[in-house]
Amino acid sequence: MSYKRNKKGIWANKHLRYVIALMALCAIIYYLPTISGRLGFISVQDSLNNLHNLYGIDFLGLVFFAPVVYSAYFLGVIPSILTALVSMFVLLPHAILIDTYPNALFKPTAFVIILSAVGAVVAMLQKSEKEHQQRIKEMKCLYDIGKAAGDSNSVDEFLGKVVTIIPRATQYPEGTSVRITFHDQVYKSPNFQKNTNKVSENLMINGENTGIVEIYSNRDNPYLKKKNHLTKTLSERIGGAIRQVELEQSLRGYYEQLEKEVDNRTKDLEHVQEKLIRSERLAAVGELASGVGHELRNPLNVIRNCAYLLNMALAEKSDEEATNTLKVLDKQIDIANKIVSDLLDFTRIKPPTQVKADLKSLIDESLSWITPTEHVTVNVNLNGQPKFIKTDPEQMNRVFSNLISNAVQAMNGKAGEVNISTETDKDHVAVIFQDTGCGIPKENLEKIFEPLFTTKPKGIGLGLAISKRLVEQNGGKMEVSSQVGKGTKFTVKLPIGQRS
Repeated sequence: MSYKRNKKGIWANKHLRYVIALMALCAIIYYLPTISGRLGFISVQDSLNNLHNLYGIDFLGLVFFAPVVYSAYFLGVIPSILTALVSMFVLLPHAILIDTYPNALFKPTAFVIILSAVGAVVAMLQKSEKEHQQRIKEMKCLYDIGKAAGDSNSVDEFLGKVVTIIPRATQYPEGTSVRITFHDQVYKSPNFQKNTNKVSENLMINGENTGIVEIYSNRDNPYLKKKNHLTKTLSERIGGAIRQVELEQSLRGYYEQLEKEVDNRTKDLEHVQEKLIRSERLAAVGELASGVGHELRNPLNVIRNCAYLLNMALAEKSDEEATNTLKVLDKQIDIANKIVSDLLDFTRIKPPTQVKADLKSLIDESLSWITPTEHVTVNVNLNGQPKFIKTDPEQMNRVFSNLISNAVQAMNGKAGEVNISTETDKDHVAVIFQDTGCGIPKENLEKIFEPLFTTKPKGIGLGLAISKRLVEQNGGKMEVSSQVGKGTKFTVKLPIGQRS
């Protein structure tokens, strides 16, 4: 069986078949004069016989260089010498039976020596060329491995590329498979096949055995046995590249961590800067309140008293126009008093006196402070359960009434709704004030709690700033969301007070 397999393997080599065909063709050409004579073409025979000894050279014998050179180029030195010997046996009958000059046997002997020498030279040159091309492939493979290391973001990605690069450095890439084991992780080349013909090398990184590189071939390839130094070089190159990728990953991680730390510090600095700016604004408001508030309060009281006396004096005369004018004056005095009160309250908010308060009572009382309007409907839905919160009732009434008043004003005189509802979790009650008004532009949402910021034609922008401070003093939190043209939602989260 082994003999049959070997025989089949020999005839499967196409180059051997080509050599045999060339030998047969060359033999026919060499004996063409004899064949012509046998066929009766005497003149052709005479002409062709002259080529056997033209200027002392057998030109027809030169055709045997073709199979010898072909065999040397594709099969190697030994097959080319064997082909030269076969050529000699082809030449012998002519030398013995046909050549008439003395020492005719010397010609095929000398000829085979020349053919063997030519074949050997061609074979060595071809071998040298193959080795040179192979070294270029190996160098390119090592270069590609280094390039893959530079282009990869992880060891997994790198080794996934390497198992596809290594087969290109072998004599038969299509029949070569690669498997790399690294820290119990296995990476295989596409269409991996395990064969008995293999070479392997441990994967060493910093003197530690971290895995193994295995190269398999489906051919009985002496290259794998003789070129094991390539496997060793590849293993060393892969180990160094893995170390490079791991270092780059570490540096990338440190860089991202440093970048994140810089971002956090930048945000902290921005936050501190915002607090500093707010402190400066508060200081400015405090100076304004202390310097102007008291100075305005007394003149306003005098104007109110004068308006009251004028109203009493004109009541007997029934002057309707003068009476209406005094009412407008009285209303504007109330507005001015509220501005002064806001200024003073913002700079001297008292610490809260927290008690357990009924949420529904607080909302009802806050609604009683608001002047009712015909075009705005206020809906209250507390989900049917009594809720008690721990807060300062007076301060929370101010917060609720301010939010309701803002919601009503957001309608801009148009019909709309203000919905007041609650949501409860384990520790907090969320009171939600939602209107269907004009909404707040996105660029203003972050500014509405800043002192002195307002988009209203009346007021000085302290209402929401005071409300937020009061909520936070009572252990709560205020949030806002809005959509232009659809309305705004304020959420006040307050701690639950258990009813005794």
